[in-house]
Amino acid sequence: MIDVHAHWFPPALTKEFDRVAGKKVWPEHSPELIQRVEELEADGVNLQVLGLGHNQPYFEDASKSLHCAKFANDLYAEAADFDGRLEAFGAIPLPHTEQAIAEAVRCLDELHFAGIGLGTTAIGTSLDDPAYEELWAELNRRRAVIFVHPVGTPDTFSTGLDAFMMGPKYGGPMEATLATTHLVVSGVTQRYPDIRWIIGTMGGSIGYLWRRFEEITESIHQDQWLETNPRQELKKLYYDTTLTDDPAAIKFFADSFGADRLVLGTDAPRVRAGDWANRIKAVPGFDEQQLRGVLNDTAASLGIGK
Repeated sequence: MIDVHAHWFPPALTKEFDRVAGKKVWPEHSPELIQRVEELEADGVNLQVLGLGHNQPYFEDASKSLHCAKFANDLYAEAADFDGRLEAFGAIPLPHTEQAIAEAVRCLDELHFAGIGLGTTAIGTSLDDPAYEELWAELNRRRAVIFVHPVGTPDTFSTGLDAFMMGPKYGGPMEATLATTHLVVSGVTQRYPDIRWIIGTMGGSIGYLWRRFEEITESIHQDQWLETNPRQELKKLYYDTTLTDDPAAIKFFADSFGADRLVLGTDAPRVRAGDWANRIKAVPGFDEQQLRGVLNDTAASLGIGK
């Protein structure tokens, strides 16, 4: 099995981000990885990919962003060297495109990471911001994997998400929905077709709202989307399984977009990777090939773990 969505925020990381940029990284995890590796081995998880998730190094000061990105990447490179079951998605210092490209190249060429991890937004910029075109061009040239994770963008269209943990629990999936829509409707995914995008939290609500995505394209008169089913562009992306462990919801998504668009993501160590994988195995109607694809083969086909 390959788990594409996991985190590790040891004290060294939290202290350095706080010292350099005043960012409160949370939650803090144990600096030791031996127990996690033992659990992965016991559960049959061959590879787990670490990423910064919502703790991206996105600051107004480019030097602070770059410093924190490099620090995190070097830390994750050490974790990958610690055991062959651990890999990483590299962090890059958005919204500073020139520095982001340089660090992305280092992550892929020198550190040999599985891909690049991004937040859904970066200091008020969405992923279709024109300033990022050179970044996408470079990552497209390299056929890179990009993992997109919610970052906790302040809500601007409703009130009350600051209560009862609704921000990360409900707001995060909505960020994934909006980021997916920005990428596709803006044409980023068409202009850079060789980037392999993985959207966290199963694309949020996109699996349920894709007909409204279709309505968006009709409303803004993007006729090119209407030549075929607009859902086809959404089906070119990949989505991880961290939205829910409800078998019916996972099956609904698979029926809408195809089981071959799903990859195992667990959000470990919030949950034990093997436990979450067992919940995916309980999804009704997956045949052996589909289940093997979700748990391992699709991620492997993207080059993760090679």
